[in-house]
Order: sequence, then structure tokens, then C-alpha cells
Amino acid sequence: MPQNYKFDIGDKWGMIIGIPLVAILAPIAFGHYFGEMNKETMFAISSSVTTTLLMWLGVRAIVVFLWKKYPWVKNPFKHLFIEIIAITAYTALIGFLLFVFYSFIGIETDFEEGLAPNAFFTLLITFFITSIHEGVFFYQQWKTWHSRSEKLEEENIRSQYETLKSQINPHFLFNNLNTLASLIEENPKVAVDYVNRTADYYRKILNLRGQEIITISEELELVNDYFFLQKKRFGDNLSISINIPEAILTTFAAPLTLQMLVENAIKHNIISAEMPLSIELTAENGSYIQVKNNLQKRAESAPSSKLGLKNITERYNYLSPSKVEIIITSFNFTVSVPILMLNK
Repeated sequence: MPQNYKFDIGDKWGMIIGIPLVAILAPIAFGHYFGEMNKETMFAISSSVTTTLLMWLGVRAIVVFLWKKYPWVKNPFKHLFIEIIAITAYTALIGFLLFVFYSFIGIETDFEEGLAPNAFFTLLITFFITSIHEGVFFYQQWKTWHSRSEKLEEENIRSQYETLKSQINPHFLFNNLNTLASLIEENPKVAVDYVNRTADYYRKILNLRGQEIITISEELELVNDYFFLQKKRFGDNLSISINIPEAILTTFAAPLTLQMLVENAIKHNIISAEMPLSIELTAENGSYIQVKNNLQKRAESAPSSKLGLKNITERYNYLSPSKVEIIITSFNFTVSVPILMLNK
């Protein structure tokens, strides 16, 4: 399933405090004391701050790039391997450039006398800075996922509540009972099947509790169960066409998405012998499931909470970077919802 990673880690104050702090404390921790406050000491401090700043910004850029390109949750080993190589190469490059710069302006350094200790010291500081950034990223990801999980669970519960509420309102129950009464008189065997399908439909909805996504195949089962109940009421005045390739059936959707769109089409449009309603479900470019119906609005719509499309849109904001698309013309009402994939 597509993920939305948060790359604005909000580390402005971390940089303002962390860079001078690391620049001053790190050399002391490794036995490099600045001595009395004179010109040489001021230069040593400014040099340490400059080096830390370059390391901090470079490491930050590398970490941000790797979180975008190779997130830990998808490519942990590749992320770590590239990070070690990139950080080491960047540290060596900065060290070399600083050495050249100091030589150019005539400042003596101890690089030549202690190349190995200096390289080791610089790498330790660099990987310490890297650890800070990785830790901040993990914390931000945890906060993002925690918030996302809570909001998505809330939207899913609301979706299931709205669906159940619409199916147990007096209008729906009255229509179902009327249909059942007619079937009992005409064909008791079909009436039994109708009751069983109704119970099965409610059971499937209740079993969705706590699920963020379900397969397209499972979602279409709900659509078929719901359509079966409505078809008994409207007969040939209502038709549905489902043209979803088999390969798409194992992909995912937010629970009750397609069912809710089919329900809205039936609820808000005229259905009669003179004006039959046709609903089509298709897969568009392997990226979207499209639910389309001919538009023939009722003069007085059935009772509605007006939350259906809003709920679907908000849930997909958490589940996918792609947006729900709604197109209304004089003849058709079309909603396209992104197909969801699990991360591999």
C-alpha cells in the first residue's frame, strides 16, 4: 500500500542548538581542548563550527534522500549500505576540501601529522549526527503513523456505522420486508435465499471492524450481496455491470467504498420502467476502480447523512497519495477511487 512519508522533520531548533553544541563539546570529548580565549582559539572554534555545519547539512540531505528513495520499512539493508558509503565518502570529501582550503590560506593544520586519528574523529562525529537525524525521522514516522492509524480507524468506524445505519433505517427495512412478503407468496424457496443473503450481508459488514483495507474481491462480494437485495425490489429496472480484470481482484480497497457508491447511486436516482438505472464498475488503467451510473436525480432524495463521499475521500487521503476523482455531467455521475497495493 502506498505510504506518505513525512520529510519535514522540523529540526530548525535542533540545528540552531545542536550545531554549536556538537562543535564545542565533540572536540573536548576526544581530548582536543581549545585553550585560552585568543585568536587561535577563536579560529579553532569557528573552524569546528564550520566543519560541524557542513557535516550536519550534508548528513541531513543524505538521510532525507534515503528516506524518500529507500525507506527503512521497505529497503532497510539497501538504506543502511548506501548510507554508510555516502556518509563516509562525504566526510572524506569535506575533510579533503577543508585541508586544501586551509593550505591555500596558509593555515597550518595537524591533518598530515595525525591523518588516521583525525579521520576517525571526524567519522565518529559524522555518524553521531547521522544517528540524531535517523532517530528524529523514526520518531516523526511513529507520530505520523500513530496519528494516521487513529484517524483511519475513526473513518472506518464511521463508514461502517453509516452503512449499518442506512441499512437498518425504517425505509430500508420496510422495503426489505415488503420484498420478502412478496417472495414468500410467490416463491418460498427464493424467500429463504433472500433472508440468508440479507443475514450474510450484515455479517460481512460486522466482520470488517478494525480492517483498514480489504481485497477488491471481498468488496465486490459486498456489492453483489447489496445489489441482490435491491434487485429483488427493482427487478429489471435496475442493472449492474462489473468488469474488473482478475488480476485486480487481489488488490485492495477501503472497506465498503464500492458498496457505498452503489448504494448512493440507487438512493439518489429515479429507478423505473421508463427510467431504468444502470451502474457500471470498471478498472481504469490498473490504477482506479470507477463506479459510474446514468444521472437521473430524484426530485426528493432519500434520507441521507451527506457523509458518504466525504468519508470515502478522507479515508483515501490516509491510504493513498492518489486522490478520489468525482466527475458529474448532464448524463452521468462517476467516482473513481485509487486501487491500493501492499508494500512488498
